[in-house]
Amino acid sequence: MSNKKERAEQEGRRDFLKGVVLGSAALGSGLVTPGLVIGESGKAMAAQDERVKMAFVQIQPHTVSSAWSVGLEEVLSTQQTIDYQQLDGQNKVEVQVSLMDTLINEGAKVIFLQPIDSVALGPSIKKARRRGIAVITLNIDASEEHAAHVEMNHYYGAMDIAKEMGKRMGGKGKVAILNAPPGIIIRDQRTNGFVDGMKKYYPDIQIAADQVADWSRKKAQDVLSNILTAQPDITGVYGVNDSMALGGVDVCKQKGILDKMVIFGNDGETAALESIERGELTGTQFTDVYQQGRFAAAAASVFVSGGVTAKEFKQQGKLLMPYVIATSETVGSIQPAQRW
Repeated sequence: MSNKKERAEQEGRRDFLKGVVLGSAALGSGLVTPGLVIGESGKAMAAQDERVKMAFVQIQPHTVSSAWSVGLEEVLSTQQTIDYQQLDGQNKVEVQVSLMDTLINEGAKVIFLQPIDSVALGPSIKKARRRGIAVITLNIDASEEHAAHVEMNHYYGAMDIAKEMGKRMGGKGKVAILNAPPGIIIRDQRTNGFVDGMKKYYPDIQIAADQVADWSRKKAQDVLSNILTAQPDITGVYGVNDSMALGGVDVCKQKGILDKMVIFGNDGETAALESIERGELTGTQFTDVYQQGRFAAAAASVFVSGGVTAKEFKQQGKLLMPYVIATSETVGSIQPAQRW
């Protein structure tokens, strides 16, 4: 009976804390009363002035990861006992693995992770979990179960991009996809959502090309130039991120065909929104990335304040962020404070 009662109490405590995570995250504010922790009984107890280490391991410097970090810091900086740092994975799996090992050995309590490879970082995540360290992935999920995942709505956002793009193409024509390298889950989500959306809403539109442009504006310029040389009748371009879409805008401007093209990106960074306002880029999926970081930090704060370790979470939490398909008609609704 005592074991059953103990399990029931643990389950109730876990469900309560998960509810607090979501409710508090929605507020986007500081969560933990400085100097307090929650004990097993659920009662507040005085802390021992212990410093709590948290770190964000990004893929490489980018506007998206920089905005996440701003959101993370807005919440974590309100806590007097949390030490936070942002670390550069240098776009290399082995660097991210090394950084994870270092953080695990240093006794980090929470690791925010943007995995460069959703499978390759699995062993590092598993090692952290065994040590009771909560891993929260941002935007790119991992194959290994972990505490929580917060992401833009990749698949359904891409479906809505296809719906809006197809409408502006008049339901016919050819599209080129400027894609990310294989091996990252969001590449598949953003590609599959777009392709499935076109099949569903505009089956007469043909996906005429799908080539890797490495998330890069410069690489996208070279790739799209070659595609248009071989297939000059293409009238639609979908960049799986905004950098590649803006590379497509550059090429079409240079060729003098921008007014004949429908070009969409994905992410909603400030450069893309400004391009839409100038009448260049047709549209993008916008998500408030600052808020995405705040949600992740709010969850981390509750894990730590409640004494919840990674071992106690039998099922990974997942939060999909709301989004707007930003076009010339809707971009004005995105406030300056939301732009990153």
